[in-house]
Amino acid sequence: MKRSVLILLTILFSIQQNSFSKSDNIRGSVIDQQQKPVEFANVVLLNKEDSSLVKAALTDETGNFIFEGIPQGQYVLLIAQIGFEKYEAPIAYNSELLELPAIKLEGTTVALKEARIEAVRPLIEHRVDRTVLNVENSIVNTGSTLLEILKRSPGVSVDNDGNISLKGKQGVMIMIDGKPTYLSASDLTNMLRQMRSEELSQIEIITNPSAKYDAAGNSGIINIVLKKKQNLGFNGSVHSSYGQGVYPDFSSGINLNYRNEKFNAFGSYNFWRGFYFEDNHLVRKFKEEEYTSTLDQNTFDKAKNDNHNSRVGMDYYLNDRNTIGFLVKGSLSTNDDKTTSTTEVYNQNAYPDSGYTTINKSDSKWSNYTANLNYRLVLDTVGSELTADVDFARYDNQSNFYFETDHFSNDPTYVPYKVLEKNHQPANITIQAAKIDWNHPLNKKMKVEGGGKTSFVTTDNDVKYYNIVEGEEVLDPGKSNHFNYTENINALYINWSGEFGKVGLQTGLRGEQTIAKGEQMTTAEDFKRDYLQLFPSAFVSYKITEKHQLGVTYSRRIDRPAYQDLNPFRYFLDPQTFQEGNPNLQPQLTNSFEFSHTFMGAITTAINYSHTNNAMTKVTKQIDSTRTTYVTTENFDSHDNFGFSLSIPYEISKWWLTSNNFNVFNNRFQGEVAGGAIDQQLTTFMFNTNNSFKLPKGWSVEVSGYYNSEMVWGTFLLAPQYSVGAGVGKSFLHERLRLKVDLNDIFWTERTNATMKYNNVDATFKQINDTRFFRIHLSYNFGKQTVEQARRRRGGAEDEQNRVKTGK
Repeated sequence: MKRSVLILLTILFSIQQNSFSKSDNIRGSVIDQQQKPVEFANVVLLNKEDSSLVKAALTDETGNFIFEGIPQGQYVLLIAQIGFEKYEAPIAYNSELLELPAIKLEGTTVALKEARIEAVRPLIEHRVDRTVLNVENSIVNTGSTLLEILKRSPGVSVDNDGNISLKGKQGVMIMIDGKPTYLSASDLTNMLRQMRSEELSQIEIITNPSAKYDAAGNSGIINIVLKKKQNLGFNGSVHSSYGQGVYPDFSSGINLNYRNEKFNAFGSYNFWRGFYFEDNHLVRKFKEEEYTSTLDQNTFDKAKNDNHNSRVGMDYYLNDRNTIGFLVKGSLSTNDDKTTSTTEVYNQNAYPDSGYTTINKSDSKWSNYTANLNYRLVLDTVGSELTADVDFARYDNQSNFYFETDHFSNDPTYVPYKVLEKNHQPANITIQAAKIDWNHPLNKKMKVEGGGKTSFVTTDNDVKYYNIVEGEEVLDPGKSNHFNYTENINALYINWSGEFGKVGLQTGLRGEQTIAKGEQMTTAEDFKRDYLQLFPSAFVSYKITEKHQLGVTYSRRIDRPAYQDLNPFRYFLDPQTFQEGNPNLQPQLTNSFEFSHTFMGAITTAINYSHTNNAMTKVTKQIDSTRTTYVTTENFDSHDNFGFSLSIPYEISKWWLTSNNFNVFNNRFQGEVAGGAIDQQLTTFMFNTNNSFKLPKGWSVEVSGYYNSEMVWGTFLLAPQYSVGAGVGKSFLHERLRLKVDLNDIFWTERTNATMKYNNVDATFKQINDTRFFRIHLSYNFGKQTVEQARRRRGGAEDEQNRVKTGK
């Protein structure tokens, strides 16, 4: 790792010595109706294509402003100042010094306490390469957990175990500010449940990422963009919310930012305390010799969770071409959980003859911190730049479980007995990564980019089980387990894009080498892997007319097993139920194709197909002779997904904006499970709608909902699911104070029902969660609110975060 960092710094120094000299790009001046200079006006340069912010400045005492380091292209210039009408005009820039004529602002008779340039984005945006959900604009999503928001997002579904799929395909890479989360499915679910909407800015859904992104995630990427104040001067916000379902939750936090022309410093702290429950009903049938017995299990799990999240960072602008920055994030989560499970065993006559009750008490402490050091170098005046990131992350999980099982029987001669067990499950993960990215415009319509990345991951899981006999803890070596895993991934990529009249092209190639080793310390077993994979991608667009555009995309992607999915350790839920890892698990590879049509830049229709080899799928197995059920992950031969999607955002009137998304897809899974053949397929329909209404006197209302029809998910058949939510909001004190009230899952229909019937497995599952919530949310913005874009970074650790398994 040290050698990689030294090489990286040497490259950066060499490029710095050969970079171009400073130059002024766009100059102008602002005057009033009396030809006098307008001082300290806000001057903003936006990208004409998508209205994204490129750069901002203030006029000086003479009314002059300067934009430096601007690439060639089409822009929109916005100017605002107190007492004047807002100015807006298009600008075409061709990389040569552009002297604008004096810009005259017209005075206004309305006395404003503050002038702001504010773009109100729709709740859902459909862009060329992604769908963007603007969470901070949503009333319905206010106070909701990130997991709840994802369930309501277009094309996204979440099962009862927290597994996320996109358009019916599993293997989604979850990122936060461009960095993976390094978490197992269970820990990721906990994190998504703990994160609140107050922390979020956007959710980006990318179904076919380019070669610039890590190749992980066979169905695409969901990037969670956190809020970061981007204003000049000192500013910030505070927020607090209270929610009430069956149990309450509470959250509060503060965000601070200070920015001037040389640096931008920011920090935040958020706290959440919540109580949640799961009410599960599981029925399993076992064929024992010539008869069938049934296990009927009812489980109620209640937990209290406290979560602390903090961030601090800074960008320092050395000059117009060089920027360095750092970001440090940390979180601490504690969980107290009590699960009571009662299982009754029914004989062949459907009569209960025995059973057991298990009380599982657990306390967990999960902490992590990540540090990022980053650098950006503007190489010339045509838009070439180089960025570099070095990341370090450490995750620690300390979990203790205490099991108390009482066995009983209806046989009068049976002697009840109690079994006491305890286990300690520590998990430590260390991740180091470094990457470098370079992009260079070849001309006005062509660009090439490339880069490389290296990452090193080590995990250490030393789990100890104890049987408690007469008050003494006796180590159970049959259940205890010590597993170490190391992994090194090295990657290089190159990407080219260009426009030729009405045709747009983009093609790329990424190569990733994986070197891994797993060691089962308890049994002295190990496995090694060393393989190189190539991942091509291609995108073609054709603009038929101003209203119609076609697009074709292709990409090849990989999903590597989660670290703990390779660990053969068994985690017991009760004496007859456990889950275990699979050291023979292989990565899955997916080829994806999509054909799309866009009308008026808004209505998008798409047909997609993907084929996955070695599809990793959660499977349920059972041992009839011992009435034991366990869950593991195995490779199916293939998973085919064929789908159609339609997105319709529409402004029905000036006060009613609606966004509707339809998805129809067919999933087919084929493979071998426990010696038996599996061939399951089903066509599923998904619908998502969001409606926002502007009412008189500044009030606004939102109504949203979704419906998912029956869906096949590996060996699971999931029943239909739907939910409706609504909210109302209003701003006070010149829009600094915001009140929002919402009710999530109004009819309490967001429940999970599943069946598993294949080979010797015959089971049904039902789950109810605390999803119907009333929440009230208050937020207050303070400080200077003029707009200035802060730098958004994508760190070096982009594949590893989804693959850490540190909890149950």
